[in-house]
Formats: sequence, C-alpha cells, structure tokens
Amino acid sequence: MPTRDYRETFRERAQSEPEFREELLKVAAHSMLNGEPEVGRIMLRDFVVAAIGIDELSQKIGKSRESLEHVLSDGVDPRAGDLLGIVADIAEHEGLELDVQVAQRSRSEQLVAA
Repeated sequence: MPTRDYRETFRERAQSEPEFREELLKVAAHSMLNGEPEVGRIMLRDFVVAAIGIDELSQKIGKSRESLEHVLSDGVDPRAGDLLGIVADIAEHEGLELDVQVAQRSRSEQLVAA
C-alpha cells in the first residue's frame, strides 16, 4: 500500500483551510512567546512554505527572499523581533488580528516550572 508524504497533506490543508492556517499561526506565536522560540520558528517556516510560499510572502511584505529564508532556516538564532515581525506580516496577509493575553500561573504551575 503506497504511503503519502505528510507534507503533501499538510500543504493541501494549509492551502484550503483558513481555520487550519489560523491555528498554525497561533501555535507558532504562542510557542515563541512562551519560551520555545525554536518550535515557533519551525512551525512558522512550515506555515510559510505550505500555505503561502516564501516568494509570495516576500513580495507581499516587501522583504527579500534571502532575508526570509535566513530568519526561518535551521541553525540560525534569529532575533525575536524578526520572527514576530513575520508573524505580524502573515496575520495581516491572512486578515487576522492576534491578541496576546497574560495569565497568572497558579502556585502549583509555578512550582512545576521551577
């Protein structure tokens, strides 16, 4: 039985389901803001490649392809401002407004995190 590459399924969903794209973007931003910038960067890269394409995004936001590829590539430690700027550009491209909410951790969550 032939298997299908997961990237094809991911790309199809990202291109055809706005809700899927929205959730991907939320999770990428959430990861970055909650101490997992590498996870957020990987998710952001996967989002761009599958849903928009680096060439199209670079044209829409007025940044060079090389600059986007550099920020999203493995082994690079991009500035948070660069990553979050791309998130903001994608949100605008998608017609989304992202809200950040600050929540107080419970005492037990604070102890587990320490």
